[in-house]
Amino acid sequence: MAIGDVLVKNAPGIHPVTVAAGRIFFSLPVLWAVALFKGIPAIDERIIYVFLFSPPIEVIALVLYMRALQISPMYRTLPFLAFTPLLLILTSWIMLGEKVTLWGSLGIMCVVVGTYSLYFKPGFNLLEPVKSIISDKGSLFMLAVAFLYSITANFGKMGVMYSSPSFFGAVYFTILTIILIIWSMIVDNPERIFTKDIMLIGITQGIMITFHMLALEIAPVSYMISVKRSSMLFGIIFGYIFFGEKDVVQHSVAALVILAGIGCISILG
Repeated sequence: MAIGDVLVKNAPGIHPVTVAAGRIFFSLPVLWAVALFKGIPAIDERIIYVFLFSPPIEVIALVLYMRALQISPMYRTLPFLAFTPLLLILTSWIMLGEKVTLWGSLGIMCVVVGTYSLYFKPGFNLLEPVKSIISDKGSLFMLAVAFLYSITANFGKMGVMYSSPSFFGAVYFTILTIILIIWSMIVDNPERIFTKDIMLIGITQGIMITFHMLALEIAPVSYMISVKRSSMLFGIIFGYIFFGEKDVVQHSVAALVILAGIGCISILG
């Protein structure tokens, strides 16, 4: 996922809807190859509700995600995805009846605190990060993405339960691709999807989605998403290496706090 994010950051001149469409479109060969290899599973008819309600939310989240990466530094945007596990404590309880342990809750809080500390500056006050978030559109967009993903992650769990990881991933992201390509035809030229950069983004996305669906089958959603958010650590490092983003020491300390939280979740949670 982190590699895909770097590639998105490297394509700032392309409309975010087109980038989102390409990111999903070129993941489909990978997803369908795995789905056909695994075979068509028994399907619970309740999966229709997942396919009806989740895609519109996911599409909006994807477009906001692409736009946030394009307009703001990676260290200012990617860490906000860490808020998804915190929100999942509530949404996964409401939607799936899943509960987290004390260690799991502590780990999730570490992830949130580490993310918040990314905005601390010399002479800061406690509300300074909040002001920075409001003034930085990329951060605000990614915070909205974190909220939307706390809903779609639960729908994803349902989809896996009602079918299989490989089948659900292939069908679900095919639906998203159709919606995004139609949207791209309205606001941009969808032919821009067929570039080398967008193709590479899609391949990395396809591999990521495959493992994402497999993980959903065997782990509580809030824990699994917390561990997945370790991609932000790689994203911060890549942002420093490839785009010269600064304050690497402060961001590394914050990343270590986030990593400690992920450790609490994956080892003790």
